Amino acid sequence: MKCFFFSFRACFGEHEVSPVPCHRQGRFSCRRPCGRPLTCGNHTCSVECHLVTGGNKCEVCDEGCSKPRPPGCPHPCSRPCHPGNCPPCSQMIRQRCHCKISMLYVECTKLTSAAEQTKVELGSCNNQCPKELSCGHRCKQVCHPGVCEEKCQQKVKLRCPCKRIKKEFPCSLSAQCVVQCDDACRDQQRKVSQVKEAEQRAAQEEEQKKLQEELEAFEKRQQRGGRRSKKRGRREEVEEEGGRMARWWRRCGAFVLVPLGGALLSAAAYYLLNTA
Repeated sequence: MKCFFFSFRACFGEHEVSPVPCHRQGRFSCRRPCGRPLTCGNHTCSVECHLVTGGNKCEVCDEGCSKPRPPGCPHPCSRPCHPGNCPPCSQMIRQRCHCKISMLYVECTKLTSAAEQTKVELGSCNNQCPKELSCGHRCKQVCHPGVCEEKCQQKVKLRCPCKRIKKEFPCSLSAQCVVQCDDACRDQQRKVSQVKEAEQRAAQEEEQKKLQEELEAFEKRQQRGGRRSKKRGRREEVEEEGGRMARWWRRCGAFVLVPLGGALLSAAAYYLLNTA
């Protein structure tokens, strides 16, 4: 005969306790999901309520790791779903340096776990910053983020007004610094001034000497020009007298030679007629 007394039994997954007739021995399945934690420690068994023994275990988790990544890490965990913390990310991050000239490769875990100052150092190519300051000099800092510091430390040379004294100052302070002349500078300026004055006097004297020589030469030319005029007057008188004599001789020749020639021609004609 079947016993119709009831006893309370728990299901395989111990989800519930229900009254079970005595003739039904053992535990039972409540047909709910198992819900036992899997070995990954992150998920639960989704198989129907079942008995767990040495040969019958819960399912194996085949999902990927879904744990949150460290701040700044864009790479998923390379392991399947696992218990505990994820291993450090060993992938390399490719990024430009602060001055945008060089390409850097940094291990992800170093970059995500570093302090802010260390991140700045990891992002530097360690070369001199190529940017130009407002003063015209190149930034002296190592490759850095943000705006360059305008306190230019480039050494510039300043001179005193006479250019004898020369001093070096940082460029950022050069607008506030003035180099003054000393006693040696003033003595030198005084000597230079004296030399210039002496040269000017010598030049003036030389100019006056040249003017005096030109004036004397002009006066001598004027005197020689007067004597030449007198000689020219006498020569013109002699030439005029000679011209008068020549004209007189021509007139005399006209009165004497013409009748004489006619007489000779007549005599020659007479001689020829008589001899014929």
